[in-house]
Amino acid sequence: MRKGFSFQMIRILLVGAIILTGCQFPQAAREAVPATEAPTATLPNPTQTVEILPPTPTATVTPSPSPTPVPPTMTPSQTPTPKWVYHEPGEVVAPILLYHHIAGEDADNRYFVSISDFQAQMKWLFEAGYTAITISQLVDVLLEGGDLPEKPIVLTFDDGHFSVYEHAFPIMDAFGFPGVFYIVANRIHDVKDFVNVEQIKTMLDAGWEIGSHGYSHLDITQDHASADYEIAQSKADLQAALGVPVNTFAYPFGEIDPFTATFVSNAAYRAGMGLGQSITHTWGNLFYLHRIEIHGTDSLETFIARFNPEY
Repeated sequence: MRKGFSFQMIRILLVGAIILTGCQFPQAAREAVPATEAPTATLPNPTQTVEILPPTPTATVTPSPSPTPVPPTMTPSQTPTPKWVYHEPGEVVAPILLYHHIAGEDADNRYFVSISDFQAQMKWLFEAGYTAITISQLVDVLLEGGDLPEKPIVLTFDDGHFSVYEHAFPIMDAFGFPGVFYIVANRIHDVKDFVNVEQIKTMLDAGWEIGSHGYSHLDITQDHASADYEIAQSKADLQAALGVPVNTFAYPFGEIDPFTATFVSNAAYRAGMGLGQSITHTWGNLFYLHRIEIHGTDSLETFIARFNPEY
């Protein structure tokens, strides 16, 4: 990167480009989620510093004891050493996949990928030579240049569902694949069917990364007054509870507008996660990185074709 060309300058240019282009991004289908009303907040000026309040505890529901993840009996017989390749800053080619639930054996729901299908997908990725990386690794190289595996891929999961901890986590661990988990901040204190702090820390210890998916999963584009809680307060609460940086934000429902993009930038996130079909990421879409949604109804052939143009 040219001397003197700072990340802050890149961020200003990126958000400016979003505003000028009117944020023409794909419309996301909405997943039904538990309705949780966010606290009312005064409409902030996105050009000003965001005031972050102390973490706010949420009323809790005690779940049944969490099972310890157990690796599946299907374990790779040999782990190859990936070839690493240097990338200039400004562009990275790497599929970013999006999942929600990993559960059951049925394949008739868009948001529920069955356990057996997910296991087959991870096995195919492993045998095809893909290496899972975190979103921070991708963003570092996109901004500054650096080395990545020859066939990198980012595996992301939205909402914080317990099924990801129970099923996806041990399957991926068997292949040495880390994931990126986008957590709704008011669901981490023993809310039924969602991961709690202890479980998230177990995943962090295994190399996973955590991002914010809002404070209560509201569509911020429909309620700008919620921005400081949904974007800034969710970051503060997650960092306080987990003791790790939260550097990326996944827009609920994939929805974005200039105000929301600017607020995410001003809240000191390094990137924003959206929806799309491209596997090429540039400075120009740093605050709306394309993620390819994997559907529960996808066959293995459809799964491969979604992100592999050569298939």
